[in-house]
Amino acid sequence: MDIQKERLQILEMLSEGKVNADQAEQLLKALDASEPRPQPGRTSASSPVIASGYSASEGASLAAELRKLRIDKVKLSELQELRLHQVTPDYVRGMAELGFDDMDVDELVNLRIHQVTPEYIRQMRETGLDELDPDTLTEFAIHKVTPEYIRSMREAGITDLDTDQIVECAIHKVAPDFIRVMREAGIDDIELEDLVELAVHKVTPEYILGLRQAGITDLDTDEIVECAIHKVTAEYIRTLRDTGFDLDLDEIVELAIHKVTPEYIHAIHEAGLGGIDMDELVELAIHKISPEYVAQARAVDPGINVDELVDMRNSGMDIADLKDLKDSGFLVGEGENEDEEEVEPVTA
Repeated sequence: MDIQKERLQILEMLSEGKVNADQAEQLLKALDASEPRPQPGRTSASSPVIASGYSASEGASLAAELRKLRIDKVKLSELQELRLHQVTPDYVRGMAELGFDDMDVDELVNLRIHQVTPEYIRQMRETGLDELDPDTLTEFAIHKVTPEYIRSMREAGITDLDTDQIVECAIHKVAPDFIRVMREAGIDDIELEDLVELAVHKVTPEYILGLRQAGITDLDTDEIVECAIHKVTAEYIRTLRDTGFDLDLDEIVELAIHKVTPEYIHAIHEAGLGGIDMDELVELAIHKISPEYVAQARAVDPGINVDELVDMRNSGMDIADLKDLKDSGFLVGEGENEDEEEVEPVTA
């Protein structure tokens, strides 16, 4: 008699509804009783149910509960996975009682791995989130979304959140405390997308206060985020203004984007370009023209200007090339021809 084949037939009968769980259990027990006992020191794992770690009765009960979720057949590897993650008949029954009637083994295992219990689902539904599928529940659990978190967000005035927004807030740690301190910093009537942006870029109330103390007031959230992205700090603003420039926020951000520091500005001035404006500073920075390069070029041609320095850099001309041209007499500086005597035209 092929015991393994008969066990499989009983489980198949159970999955097809030809016998109920009690009948299947009785049949399996009877089959087990008829199986020859293994010799001492030897074990038998011929039954896929036994090999999975479930007893015969547990396997029969589990199969009956799985059918409620429309899981009619499982592989031995799936049975072992269910057992490994402690998916019990009671757990499956709890899911079925909550109305889940179309799940697969992977979904069950993922829910169990992330400790999504029937009780957790019931508590989530009490918050008003009725249509939660297994994938969403798994996402909630991964990012530690609790019923208390959802209720506290609503109490903070963040209502009508969909499940994707709830997960996004949880990922970026947008919590009631964060909302409160932002409001205390003067960011009122803030939308959810703005809160997430501020959290993503690690904007703190102290950062906002620093910008205001540096003279950057009436900031909206987009401007605050832009400053944070480009690392515009209160100290950066103050030291930039110490260089003598009267700058608005857009100009400060542009300088920060191109990594124009107060130290760079001072060094460019000391190299001989003291009267240049902000746009020219940006041009120098874009083309990676260092103060040393400026000083060397002006040592050869004291009248060289920003446009000429940029042209040199773009054409690949180095300081030696500039010196050779100057020494040859071919290259003259701005205004060097102005004092030459004007030649009268010859008339007939």
